[in-house]
Amino acid sequence: MTFPPRPALQYVAIGVYVVLLAGVFLFPSVPLPSWPGGTVAWNMYATVHGVCAQMHNTMIGGMQLPLCARNTGIYGAMTISLLAMWALGRIRTRTFPPVWMTILLLIPVLIVAVDGLNSLFVDLEMPSLYTPRNQLRTLTGAMAGIAIAPFFVPLFNRVLRCNPKETPVMANAVDLIVLWGLAFCFSMLVIIGPAWSYWPIAIISWLGIVGILLISNGFAVAVAFGFDQRVAHVRELAAPVLVATAITIAELGLMSWLRFGFEVNGFFQS
Repeated sequence: MTFPPRPALQYVAIGVYVVLLAGVFLFPSVPLPSWPGGTVAWNMYATVHGVCAQMHNTMIGGMQLPLCARNTGIYGAMTISLLAMWALGRIRTRTFPPVWMTILLLIPVLIVAVDGLNSLFVDLEMPSLYTPRNQLRTLTGAMAGIAIAPFFVPLFNRVLRCNPKETPVMANAVDLIVLWGLAFCFSMLVIIGPAWSYWPIAIISWLGIVGILLISNGFAVAVAFGFDQRVAHVRELAAPVLVATAITIAELGLMSWLRFGFEVNGFFQS
């Protein structure tokens, strides 16, 4: 059994997201005096301040990206991988990558873990394996982030869809090479940093980190609402998505407020 489309809720959801995005890009906030960027960049930075470390940051064209180097790689590549799944017609599949491909996709995740621990040891002034660099953080983050969609898409379709496709989410080595190539190109764009690339990189990575939180909340709410294996079209999820949106806004707002409060009171610095 599937739920019928709810046009009114769909339009409400579209309106909500138009208003929210307009708020991020048009709200006349006042950045910190030392902030190396414009007001819109500050709004994006402040929105995710509670869920992103923002300690090892990257500058492009004299402006700071809203996410730190590693998270820019992870969430930018994750967004690109989701778009690639859609472009390749794999967005409705329920079949996970084969074992050999899963292992290859997870190797960069282990590399990110090693690089992250090494960076933590340096921050804590402990013995480390090598000197961390933002270029490596971005590259390893992107190679790991590109692996998120090939596992999340089948999981989403297995749990919620009533009509998933049996086609593999990644069919062969060519698909793997394409994803890795996209991750590498994205990370190189961040590392080289031509001025024109600031906004595409900033928006793609920012949407990635906010989007994964929203999608995770929406996934949980949809299951709680009894949508498991009942969804034929994504538009049928308008109601749980609206609830998840409210939850996501509350989470982002609360965590950012707490972190800014801790920083103002000198508990730690960004």
